[in-house]
Amino acid sequence: MKKKSIIFILLAILIIPAAYSETGLGAAYTFGMDKEGNNSGAVLSMSTPSIPGTVLNVRLTFNGSEYFNFSVSDDWWVVQENITGDLDLYIGLGFYTGFTMADNNADFSLGGRIPIGLTIKPIDFLEFFMEIAPAMGVGFEPTIYFPSWNVQAALGLRLWF
Repeated sequence: MKKKSIIFILLAILIIPAAYSETGLGAAYTFGMDKEGNNSGAVLSMSTPSIPGTVLNVRLTFNGSEYFNFSVSDDWWVVQENITGDLDLYIGLGFYTGFTMADNNADFSLGGRIPIGLTIKPIDFLEFFMEIAPAMGVGFEPTIYFPSWNVQAALGLRLWF
């Protein structure tokens, strides 16, 4: 029941801004590598052109009772170029923050990321995307550690309202 409540709250947080501007809402599957190893999971994604080039991602990952991760990333697309037809390239700057529980240990981390990706909009209201984002930050388990290197990647889609 707790998992469903958390997911409902996250959806509400993402959907409310959509009522006030053109917004892309979607989902993705993320692939990540960090000090814990493979760090993959589902993501809710929101793009709001009213804040040019801004993309917000919220991830909630469960792996039984041994692993839980909640993370947020927010990116600003600095470069947006059309490659050909409906295919676009973007390069951005962003940040991430996350909380992880694994094997009865808790870790909080935050840092910067550089997303590099491709988007294609075959029809006006549907966008497919894939990205890779090298990231570096600081972690706090059990003591402060820096740098915390990781690679974040995603493959997904957004519907535009």
